[in-house]
Amino acid sequence: MKRWLAETSLVMGSMLAALLLVMVGLSLAGYPALNVLNEWRLGAVGTWFDVAVGIKNACPLILTGLAAGVAFRCGVFNIGAEGQSILGSVAAATVATRLLPAGTPYLLAIPTTLLAAMALGSLWGAVAGVLDRTRGVPIVLSTILLNFIALALLGILLEGPLHAHGSSVVQSDSLPHAFWLPMIPNMPGLHVGILIAVAAAGLSWLVQARTAFGFELLVTGLNPTAARLAGIPVASRQMGVMLLSGAFAGLAGAIQVMGIEGHVLTPNPTSYGYAGIAVALLGRLHPAGIVAAALFFGMLDQGAANVEISRYALPHQAADVLKGVLVLVILVGTSYLSRRRTMARER
Repeated sequence: MKRWLAETSLVMGSMLAALLLVMVGLSLAGYPALNVLNEWRLGAVGTWFDVAVGIKNACPLILTGLAAGVAFRCGVFNIGAEGQSILGSVAAATVATRLLPAGTPYLLAIPTTLLAAMALGSLWGAVAGVLDRTRGVPIVLSTILLNFIALALLGILLEGPLHAHGSSVVQSDSLPHAFWLPMIPNMPGLHVGILIAVAAAGLSWLVQARTAFGFELLVTGLNPTAARLAGIPVASRQMGVMLLSGAFAGLAGAIQVMGIEGHVLTPNPTSYGYAGIAVALLGRLHPAGIVAAALFFGMLDQGAANVEISRYALPHQAADVLKGVLVLVILVGTSYLSRRRTMARER
Protein backbone atom coordinates (compact mmCIF):
# COMPACT_ATOMS: atom_id res chain seq x y z
CA MET A 1 0.00 0.00 0.00
CA LYS A 2 2.84 2.38 0.84
CA ARG A 3 4.45 1.79 -2.56
CA TRP A 4 1.09 2.24 -4.34
CA LEU A 5 0.54 5.54 -2.54
CA ALA A 6 4.02 6.69 -3.50
CA GLU A 7 3.43 5.82 -7.16
CA THR A 8 0.02 7.52 -7.19
CA SER A 9 1.40 10.61 -5.49
CA LEU A 10 4.22 10.73 -8.05
CA VAL A 11 1.80 10.66 -11.00
CA MET A 12 -0.65 13.16 -9.51
CA GLY A 13 2.16 15.48 -8.44
CA SER A 14 3.71 15.27 -11.90
CA MET A 15 0.40 16.14 -13.53
CA LEU A 16 -0.02 19.12 -11.23
CA ALA A 17 3.54 20.32 -11.85
CA ALA A 18 3.12 19.92 -15.62
CA LEU A 19 -0.16 21.82 -15.48
CA LEU A 20 1.46 24.69 -13.61
CA LEU A 21 4.32 24.82 -16.09
CA VAL A 22 1.87 24.89 -19.00
CA MET A 23 -0.08 27.70 -17.32
CA VAL A 24 3.10 29.71 -16.95
CA GLY A 25 3.95 29.06 -20.60
CA LEU A 26 0.47 30.12 -21.75
CA SER A 27 0.67 33.30 -19.71
CA LEU A 28 4.09 34.17 -21.12
CA ALA A 29 2.75 33.56 -24.63
CA GLY A 30 -0.07 36.03 -24.04
CA TYR A 31 -2.97 33.59 -23.52
CA PRO A 32 -5.41 33.81 -20.59
CA ALA A 33 -4.25 30.57 -18.98
CA LEU A 34 -7.30 29.80 -16.81
CA ASN A 35 -9.75 30.54 -19.62
CA VAL A 36 -7.79 28.40 -22.07
CA LEU A 37 -7.64 25.47 -19.63
CA ASN A 38 -11.37 25.73 -18.97
CA GLU A 39 -12.03 25.71 -22.73
CA TRP A 40 -9.69 22.74 -22.98
CA ARG A 41 -11.68 20.90 -20.29
CA LEU A 42 -15.00 21.63 -21.99
CA GLY A 43 -13.57 20.51 -25.32
CA ALA A 44 -12.49 17.21 -23.79
CA VAL A 45 -15.57 16.25 -21.74
CA GLY A 46 -18.17 18.89 -22.57
CA THR A 47 -20.41 16.58 -24.60
CA TRP A 48 -20.76 12.84 -25.15
CA PHE A 49 -19.38 13.31 -28.66
CA ASP A 50 -16.18 14.81 -27.23
CA VAL A 51 -15.87 11.99 -24.70
CA ALA A 52 -16.42 9.36 -27.40
CA VAL A 53 -13.75 10.88 -29.62
CA GLY A 54 -11.34 11.02 -26.69
CA ILE A 55 -11.96 7.35 -25.91
CA LYS A 56 -11.45 6.41 -29.56
CA ASN A 57 -8.19 8.40 -29.53
CA ALA A 58 -7.13 6.37 -26.49
CA CYS A 59 -7.81 2.98 -28.04
CA PRO A 60 -4.56 2.58 -30.06
CA LEU A 61 -2.63 4.30 -27.27
CA ILE A 62 -3.72 1.64 -24.78
CA LEU A 63 -2.34 -1.10 -27.01
CA THR A 64 0.92 0.62 -27.95
CA GLY A 65 1.31 1.56 -24.27
CA LEU A 66 0.90 -2.11 -23.36
CA ALA A 67 3.45 -2.99 -26.04
CA ALA A 68 6.00 -0.66 -24.49
CA GLY A 69 5.04 -1.44 -20.89
CA VAL A 70 5.34 -5.22 -21.03
CA ALA A 71 8.70 -4.96 -22.80
CA PHE A 72 10.11 -2.33 -20.45
CA ARG A 73 9.14 -4.39 -17.38
CA CYS A 74 11.25 -7.20 -18.80
CA GLY A 75 14.19 -4.87 -19.35
CA VAL A 76 13.70 -4.94 -23.13
CA PHE A 77 13.59 -1.44 -24.58
CA ASN A 78 11.27 -1.97 -27.52
CA ILE A 79 11.03 1.40 -29.29
CA GLY A 80 9.51 -0.28 -32.33
CA ALA A 81 5.79 -0.19 -31.54
CA GLU A 82 5.46 2.44 -34.27
CA GLY A 83 6.73 0.11 -36.99
CA GLN A 84 4.88 -2.87 -35.53
CA SER A 85 1.58 -0.94 -35.52
CA ILE A 86 2.20 0.22 -39.11
CA LEU A 87 2.62 -3.38 -40.23
CA GLY A 88 -0.47 -4.32 -38.22
CA SER A 89 -2.45 -1.83 -40.31
CA VAL A 90 -0.83 -3.24 -43.48
CA ALA A 91 -1.87 -6.75 -42.48
CA ALA A 92 -5.44 -5.57 -41.85
CA ALA A 93 -5.65 -3.85 -45.24
CA THR A 94 -4.11 -6.85 -47.02
CA VAL A 95 -6.49 -9.37 -45.51
CA ALA A 96 -9.56 -7.16 -45.96
CA THR A 97 -8.91 -5.92 -49.51
CA ARG A 98 -6.73 -8.59 -51.12
CA LEU A 99 -7.01 -11.97 -49.42
CA LEU A 100 -10.60 -12.39 -48.20
CA PRO A 101 -13.61 -11.59 -50.40
CA ALA A 102 -15.88 -8.67 -49.55
CA GLY A 103 -18.72 -11.07 -48.75
CA THR A 104 -16.80 -12.86 -46.00
CA PRO A 105 -19.04 -13.52 -42.99
CA TYR A 106 -18.72 -10.89 -40.29
CA LEU A 107 -17.72 -13.36 -37.56
CA LEU A 108 -14.88 -14.69 -39.70
CA ALA A 109 -13.66 -11.44 -41.24
CA ILE A 110 -12.91 -9.48 -38.06
CA PRO A 111 -11.11 -12.17 -35.99
CA THR A 112 -9.04 -13.26 -39.00
CA THR A 113 -7.96 -9.70 -39.73
CA LEU A 114 -7.07 -8.94 -36.11
CA LEU A 115 -5.09 -12.18 -35.75
CA ALA A 116 -3.19 -11.45 -38.98
CA ALA A 117 -2.26 -7.99 -37.67
CA MET A 118 -1.07 -9.43 -34.37
CA ALA A 119 0.97 -12.09 -36.18
CA LEU A 120 2.72 -9.58 -38.44
CA GLY A 121 3.38 -7.24 -35.50
CA SER A 122 4.89 -10.15 -33.57
CA LEU A 123 7.01 -11.14 -36.55
CA TRP A 124 8.37 -7.60 -36.85
CA GLY A 125 9.18 -7.60 -33.15
CA ALA A 126 10.85 -10.99 -33.50
CA VAL A 127 13.24 -9.56 -36.11
CA ALA A 128 14.71 -7.26 -33.46
CA GLY A 129 14.84 -10.13 -30.98
CA VAL A 130 16.71 -12.36 -33.43
CA LEU A 131 19.19 -9.60 -34.26
CA ASP A 132 19.88 -9.13 -30.56
CA ARG A 133 20.21 -12.82 -29.85
CA THR A 134 22.32 -13.85 -32.86
CA ARG A 135 24.29 -10.70 -33.73
CA GLY A 136 24.28 -8.68 -30.53
CA VAL A 137 22.42 -5.72 -32.08
CA PRO A 138 20.81 -3.76 -29.21
CA ILE A 139 17.02 -3.95 -29.40
CA VAL A 140 16.67 -0.23 -28.71
CA LEU A 141 18.70 0.48 -31.86
CA SER A 142 17.24 -2.18 -34.15
CA THR A 143 13.63 -1.32 -33.29
CA ILE A 144 14.19 2.37 -34.08
CA LEU A 145 15.69 1.47 -37.46
CA LEU A 146 12.94 -1.06 -38.13
CA ASN A 147 10.39 1.74 -37.68
CA PHE A 148 11.86 3.55 -40.71
CA ILE A 149 11.95 0.32 -42.69
CA ALA A 150 8.30 -0.37 -41.86
CA LEU A 151 7.29 3.11 -42.99
CA ALA A 152 9.21 2.72 -46.25
CA LEU A 153 7.69 -0.71 -46.77
CA LEU A 154 4.23 0.79 -46.24
CA GLY A 155 4.88 3.33 -48.99
CA ILE A 156 6.11 0.63 -51.40
CA LEU A 157 3.05 -1.55 -50.78
CA LEU A 158 0.60 1.33 -51.14
CA GLU A 159 2.16 2.38 -54.42
CA GLY A 160 2.18 -1.24 -55.61
CA PRO A 161 0.08 -4.27 -54.65
CA LEU A 162 -2.12 -2.48 -52.08
CA HIS A 163 -2.77 0.66 -54.14
CA ALA A 164 -6.44 1.62 -54.34
CA HIS A 165 -8.01 0.77 -57.68
CA GLY A 166 -8.73 3.81 -59.84
CA SER A 167 -7.26 6.32 -57.35
CA SER A 168 -4.33 8.71 -57.72
CA VAL A 169 -3.99 9.00 -53.94
CA VAL A 170 -1.38 6.78 -52.31
CA GLN A 171 -3.69 4.70 -50.16
CA SER A 172 -5.27 1.29 -49.93
CA ASP A 173 -8.80 0.39 -50.98
CA SER A 174 -11.46 1.05 -48.39
CA LEU A 175 -12.26 -1.91 -46.19
CA PRO A 176 -15.49 -3.76 -47.03
CA HIS A 177 -18.29 -3.33 -44.51
CA ALA A 178 -17.78 -6.81 -43.04
CA PHE A 179 -14.30 -5.79 -41.84
CA TRP A 180 -15.38 -2.70 -39.91
CA LEU A 181 -15.51 -3.02 -36.13
CA PRO A 182 -19.11 -2.89 -34.85
CA MET A 183 -20.37 -0.06 -32.69
CA ILE A 184 -21.14 -0.57 -29.00
CA PRO A 185 -24.91 -0.60 -28.38
CA ASN A 186 -26.30 2.44 -26.55
CA MET A 187 -22.93 4.19 -26.77
CA PRO A 188 -23.02 6.23 -30.00
CA GLY A 189 -19.69 6.90 -31.63
CA LEU A 190 -17.80 4.09 -29.85
CA HIS A 191 -16.68 0.89 -31.56
CA VAL A 192 -15.76 -2.37 -29.85
CA GLY A 193 -12.07 -1.65 -30.28
CA ILE A 194 -12.01 -0.01 -26.87
CA LEU A 195 -13.40 -3.21 -25.33
CA ILE A 196 -10.70 -5.22 -27.10
CA ALA A 197 -8.02 -2.82 -25.85
CA VAL A 198 -9.25 -2.99 -22.24
CA ALA A 199 -9.50 -6.79 -22.48
CA ALA A 200 -5.90 -6.86 -23.75
CA ALA A 201 -4.86 -4.78 -20.72
CA GLY A 202 -6.63 -7.23 -18.42
CA LEU A 203 -4.92 -10.16 -20.12
CA SER A 204 -1.57 -8.40 -19.83
CA TRP A 205 -2.10 -7.88 -16.10
CA LEU A 206 -3.18 -11.51 -15.67
CA VAL A 207 -0.08 -12.80 -17.44
CA GLN A 208 2.30 -10.49 -15.58
CA ALA A 209 0.81 -10.83 -12.10
CA ARG A 210 -0.62 -14.35 -11.98
CA THR A 211 1.58 -16.61 -14.11
CA ALA A 212 5.06 -18.05 -13.81
CA PHE A 213 5.88 -16.59 -17.22
CA GLY A 214 4.99 -13.10 -15.99
CA PHE A 215 7.08 -13.56 -12.84
CA GLU A 216 10.04 -14.64 -14.95
CA LEU A 217 9.62 -11.57 -17.13
CA LEU A 218 9.69 -9.34 -14.04
CA VAL A 219 12.77 -11.05 -12.58
CA THR A 220 14.52 -10.84 -15.95
CA GLY A 221 13.85 -7.12 -16.05
CA LEU A 222 14.99 -6.49 -12.48
CA ASN A 223 18.20 -8.54 -12.61
CA PRO A 224 19.08 -10.68 -15.66
CA THR A 225 22.11 -12.17 -13.90
CA ALA A 226 20.07 -13.35 -10.92
CA ALA A 227 17.44 -14.67 -13.33
CA ARG A 228 20.04 -16.79 -15.14
CA LEU A 229 21.37 -18.15 -11.84
CA ALA A 230 17.81 -19.08 -10.88
CA GLY A 231 17.48 -21.12 -14.06
CA ILE A 232 15.28 -18.68 -16.00
CA PRO A 233 16.01 -18.75 -19.77
CA VAL A 234 16.60 -15.01 -20.06
CA ALA A 235 17.14 -14.92 -23.84
CA SER A 236 13.98 -16.92 -24.46
CA ARG A 237 11.94 -14.69 -22.17
CA GLN A 238 13.24 -11.58 -23.90
CA MET A 239 12.29 -13.06 -27.25
CA GLY A 240 8.88 -14.00 -25.89
CA VAL A 241 8.22 -10.49 -24.63
CA MET A 242 9.15 -9.06 -28.04
CA LEU A 243 6.57 -11.36 -29.64
CA LEU A 244 3.94 -10.27 -27.11
CA SER A 245 4.85 -6.61 -27.43
CA GLY A 246 4.70 -6.77 -31.22
CA ALA A 247 1.29 -8.46 -31.06
CA PHE A 248 -0.12 -5.62 -28.96
CA ALA A 249 1.27 -3.00 -31.35
CA GLY A 250 0.04 -4.84 -34.44
CA LEU A 251 -3.41 -5.05 -32.89
CA ALA A 252 -3.33 -1.28 -32.35
CA GLY A 253 -2.70 -0.64 -36.04
CA ALA A 254 -5.49 -2.98 -37.13
CA ILE A 255 -8.06 -1.53 -34.74
CA GLN A 256 -7.32 2.01 -35.90
CA VAL A 257 -7.85 1.00 -39.54
CA MET A 258 -10.91 -1.15 -38.86
CA GLY A 259 -12.57 1.23 -36.42
CA ILE A 260 -11.70 4.75 -37.57
CA GLU A 261 -9.86 5.21 -40.85
CA GLY A 262 -11.20 2.43 -43.07
CA HIS A 263 -8.07 2.46 -45.25
CA VAL A 264 -4.31 2.92 -44.95
CA LEU A 265 -2.54 6.12 -46.02
CA THR A 266 1.10 7.10 -46.41
CA PRO A 267 2.90 8.81 -44.84
CA ASN A 268 1.38 7.78 -41.56
CA PRO A 269 0.39 11.09 -39.89
CA THR A 270 -0.08 9.88 -36.31
CA SER A 271 2.72 8.24 -34.33
CA TYR A 272 0.81 6.00 -31.95
CA GLY A 273 3.87 3.86 -31.29
CA TYR A 274 6.01 6.70 -29.96
CA ALA A 275 3.07 8.14 -28.01
CA GLY A 276 2.59 4.70 -26.48
CA ILE A 277 5.99 5.00 -24.81
CA ALA A 278 4.84 8.17 -23.06
CA VAL A 279 1.59 6.43 -22.08
CA ALA A 280 3.52 3.50 -20.62
CA LEU A 281 5.78 5.79 -18.60
CA LEU A 282 2.86 7.87 -17.31
CA GLY A 283 1.03 4.67 -16.39
CA ARG A 284 4.10 3.43 -14.49
CA LEU A 285 4.20 0.32 -16.76
CA HIS A 286 1.12 -1.14 -15.04
CA PRO A 287 -1.74 -2.20 -17.36
CA ALA A 288 -4.36 -0.32 -15.32
CA GLY A 289 -2.16 2.77 -15.23
CA ILE A 290 -1.59 2.49 -18.98
CA VAL A 291 -5.35 2.42 -19.64
CA ALA A 292 -5.84 5.49 -17.42
CA ALA A 293 -2.91 7.33 -19.04
CA ALA A 294 -4.15 6.53 -22.55
CA LEU A 295 -7.63 7.84 -21.71
CA PHE A 296 -6.05 10.99 -20.29
CA PHE A 297 -3.98 11.50 -23.45
CA GLY A 298 -6.99 10.82 -25.65
CA MET A 299 -9.08 13.42 -23.81
CA LEU A 300 -6.12 15.80 -23.89
CA ASP A 301 -5.90 15.55 -27.67
CA GLN A 302 -9.64 16.04 -28.12
CA GLY A 303 -9.61 19.08 -25.84
CA ALA A 304 -6.66 20.53 -27.75
CA ALA A 305 -8.46 20.05 -31.06
CA ASN A 306 -11.44 22.02 -29.76
CA VAL A 307 -9.30 24.79 -28.26
CA GLU A 308 -7.54 25.10 -31.62
CA ILE A 309 -10.82 26.04 -33.35
CA SER A 310 -12.05 28.20 -30.46
CA ARG A 311 -11.55 31.94 -30.14
CA TYR A 312 -8.19 31.32 -28.48
CA ALA A 313 -6.78 29.47 -31.55
CA LEU A 314 -4.26 27.58 -29.40
CA PRO A 315 -1.99 25.41 -31.60
CA HIS A 316 -2.79 21.70 -31.34
CA GLN A 317 0.89 21.02 -30.57
CA ALA A 318 0.22 22.43 -27.09
CA ALA A 319 -1.11 19.00 -26.13
CA ASP A 320 2.17 17.42 -27.24
CA VAL A 321 4.05 19.97 -25.13
CA LEU A 322 1.98 19.02 -22.09
CA LYS A 323 2.62 15.30 -22.72
CA GLY A 324 6.34 15.90 -22.98
CA VAL A 325 6.43 17.95 -19.80
CA LEU A 326 4.44 15.25 -17.99
CA VAL A 327 6.87 12.50 -18.99
CA LEU A 328 9.91 14.60 -18.08
CA VAL A 329 8.52 15.48 -14.66
CA ILE A 330 7.66 11.82 -14.00
CA LEU A 331 11.17 10.72 -14.97
CA VAL A 332 12.65 13.29 -12.61
CA GLY A 333 10.32 12.16 -9.82
CA THR A 334 11.07 8.50 -10.47
CA SER A 335 14.79 9.15 -10.30
CA TYR A 336 14.33 10.98 -7.01
CA LEU A 337 12.24 8.16 -5.49
CA SER A 338 14.73 5.52 -6.65
CA ARG A 339 17.59 7.46 -5.08
CA ARG A 340 15.67 7.79 -1.82
CA ARG A 341 14.94 4.04 -1.71
CA THR A 342 18.56 3.17 -2.47
CA MET A 343 19.79 5.46 0.33
CA ALA A 344 17.25 3.98 2.75
CA ARG A 345 18.45 0.42 1.99
CA GLU A 346 22.09 1.41 2.47
CA ARG A 347 21.52 2.83 5.94
